[in-house]
Amino acid sequence: MYELMLSDLDETLLVNHHVPEFNVEAIKKARKHGLKFVPATGRAFNMIPEILKEIGTYDQEDEYSICFNGALIVENKNSKILNFKGLSFDVAKMLFDKARDYDVCVLVFTVDMCYIYNADPDEVQRKKDQKAPFVVVEDYNINNLKNDRIAKILYQKKDMNYLKKIAADLKDDIENKACASYSSNRYLEFNAPGVNKGYGLKWLASYLNIDLDETIAIGDNYNDVEMIKQAKLGVCVACGDDEIKSIANYVTKLDYNQGAVKEVIEKFILEEE
Repeated sequence: MYELMLSDLDETLLVNHHVPEFNVEAIKKARKHGLKFVPATGRAFNMIPEILKEIGTYDQEDEYSICFNGALIVENKNSKILNFKGLSFDVAKMLFDKARDYDVCVLVFTVDMCYIYNADPDEVQRKKDQKAPFVVVEDYNINNLKNDRIAKILYQKKDMNYLKKIAADLKDDIENKACASYSSNRYLEFNAPGVNKGYGLKWLASYLNIDLDETIAIGDNYNDVEMIKQAKLGVCVACGDDEIKSIANYVTKLDYNQGAVKEVIEKFILEEE
């Protein structure tokens, strides 16, 4: 019996930034069966209230969210922070300064705000669509964030080969200081060492006294890999990269916009074929 299911948001649970009705209904049924359904996202907690409302866990006790790829774990009631593991300012500044060498838009996420540097108009629009609290900063300097809790830094460019080249360039610089992942075919993400969605899954499962053998994780992209590996049932969405499909226990027949999350819930929770 599965007790905990983590789901990525973009290209997994959401269609056009909302939870479609077919997923809402499936989640509702699964929760009645006792399943704990938890969004596991790269987004900030203050970017997902509408999504939590749609799945019925907004401001609820004993309901949880994993944000910033595992750096922030929150009980939804009163936005109670249970665990935070962010980047040190020195590492954040190093990554920020290194970005000058590349043609990228830089996003610095503190717990409460997204700061956008070298702003790309498409990225600014995306943040508006995601209802993210953000500030476009003209002055390329993060010294004013020295006392803030920095969750992660993103390099954004719609060229994955270029981002992978940057990651290779910075491999030695970030060793033991940060870990890199990719998401949404546009981001190179940097979190604190050891922080990923798999870390978030293990932390929350332990907190809830749920065995990892009773967990499911579903996602589509490289920042989902560790939770897909950690969960007893690791699921890749049909649109996912072949590399991610190869590590999953199950690949959905339906794509995210057809009901991949619903498919997994019906097959493995409600056991409807």
